[in-house]
Amino acid sequence: MEEPAGSIRNSHRDTNPIKRKFAPKKIAEQARALVDGCSSSGPIIRQRLDVERMKQPLQKGLFYVIENDGVAEPGFLVFLPGQAPVFLQTKLKSAPPCTLRMRVSPTMGDGGGSILIATLDLIQHTLRIEDVWMWKGEALYDTSPFSKRRAHLKEFVERCWIPDARLMGGIQTTILNPRSVRAYLDAPATSVTTVEFIPEMAGRRRMWWGAACPPAPSQGEKVSVAAVAATNNLSQGVAACSPQVNTNTTIQSPPKTIDKDFTRAIAKPVDKMPDVYDLCDEAGTIVGQGSVQQFSLSQTLRARQTPEGLLVAVRWREEFGGYEITGLV
Repeated sequence: MEEPAGSIRNSHRDTNPIKRKFAPKKIAEQARALVDGCSSSGPIIRQRLDVERMKQPLQKGLFYVIENDGVAEPGFLVFLPGQAPVFLQTKLKSAPPCTLRMRVSPTMGDGGGSILIATLDLIQHTLRIEDVWMWKGEALYDTSPFSKRRAHLKEFVERCWIPDARLMGGIQTTILNPRSVRAYLDAPATSVTTVEFIPEMAGRRRMWWGAACPPAPSQGEKVSVAAVAATNNLSQGVAACSPQVNTNTTIQSPPKTIDKDFTRAIAKPVDKMPDVYDLCDEAGTIVGQGSVQQFSLSQTLRARQTPEGLLVAVRWREEFGGYEITGLV
């Protein structure tokens, strides 16, 4: 990526779009060919949610929730052998593929290449990595459920990638941590642009939902989470998708501000999300979620986990926009 026109060296987020560096034609063609062949259903990441048609699948299936505060479309982050990562979208009238200056292991190109799903927002200067469709030549989307594909995303974070916003021209890269449907429905109302439901089942597209499904929301147009859940009785349609919650337990809402100096927490595993934990303070209030980036620590936490949770050390990771669990206390 080229440097943006405005300064990125202070706390103010410049709203000038970051300029794309278009990929050479030959590399762009190779990346598109890899994407076109990674799924039998074609390179379509998401579709608009039809509540009436999807009511029964929503009641019976397992889904995860993404809340989007921007209007950027998800795309494919492609790693070819010996080439810089390429980001591309397959919709008509999409911008040409561009290259990204990421610090990644050359092993990402093994077996012919890897494909990750990511959302690149050039206005907000963010890249959110969300899913893995192909891992070192092995196509996963049609055969592996979302939770297993997340295991490869964990490997990417631990062994294959070093965050470097300066090299990326000011783009902050984060890793998606979706919520369960139950957590989404129980959360306080917030303003988002769209909400997406990710199926656990392999080979199934994500579904997005806005305040009024017909036109996509425009820049700055927001939709309340509570309104989304209430529209067409969506809350009733998806409530059964989430893990069972102990009705005797009081669910505490996360604070509105993030305490980046928070260092100790009680960690409780998030159902169906490998190595992702709810972090609670001593009063039992959820302060956020934390992830485990070390394989040995991951095994230790799983082996020692109790219903009451484990006391762990945490630190805020600015590059991920979240907490990392660094050890047991």
